Amino acid sequence: MTRKSSGVDVQHAIPIVIGLACGIYAFSVGVPRLVTQLTGVEGSFHAERCTWELDSEGEMQGECEGSFTASDGSFTIRPIESEGVFHSRPQEPVTRLVGGPSADKAVPPDLATSLVPMGFGLTASAFPAWALTAATRDAAERRRRAWPAAADLPPNFGPVRIPPAGSGTETGAGWSADTAAGSSAGSAAGSSAAVGSVPPVGTTPKHHS
Repeated sequence: MTRKSSGVDVQHAIPIVIGLACGIYAFSVGVPRLVTQLTGVEGSFHAERCTWELDSEGEMQGECEGSFTASDGSFTIRPIESEGVFHSRPQEPVTRLVGGPSADKAVPPDLATSLVPMGFGLTASAFPAWALTAATRDAAERRRRAWPAAADLPPNFGPVRIPPAGSGTETGAGWSADTAAGSSAGSAAGSSAAVGSVPPVGTTPKHHS
């Protein structure tokens, strides 16, 4: 049964590139954040300066920068940026996590802030992954159709002549045997001719002037 073409063509290159770019960006945001949430150091973030802007719904949202102090008091980081947005300036310290004393961002403990971008990355990468796999299969199928199967080729196809079956020249041993037999027959014929040309004993060869 012949497999139908998937329909992936050159015009799909732009959606493939866009999907890959979106997927890579989403994972670059979600994966480091998830690692910090699972293995980071918990502490308190104190907002000191915030930048405000209107979101798509016309509501104020801001990103804040301040200081972070580990829960055990082992270190303090200043300045540090808090990931996520605030809808009002936090008056009290908020819980955040960091990867260590050299971190430059404090992430919220809510796993949804990591899983949502990663889910979007999977969705964005689904089409490019399918398209690239289908295009590879199509290319392999076209190449297979372009070259006939070995069973469909004529016996003497190609630069090397294939001897017919049972000719004795199929193997090196058969070729050597035929060659040796031919050589022996030739030698025997030559020897017989030489023996027949020797004059009988006791006769004098005739010389013609």
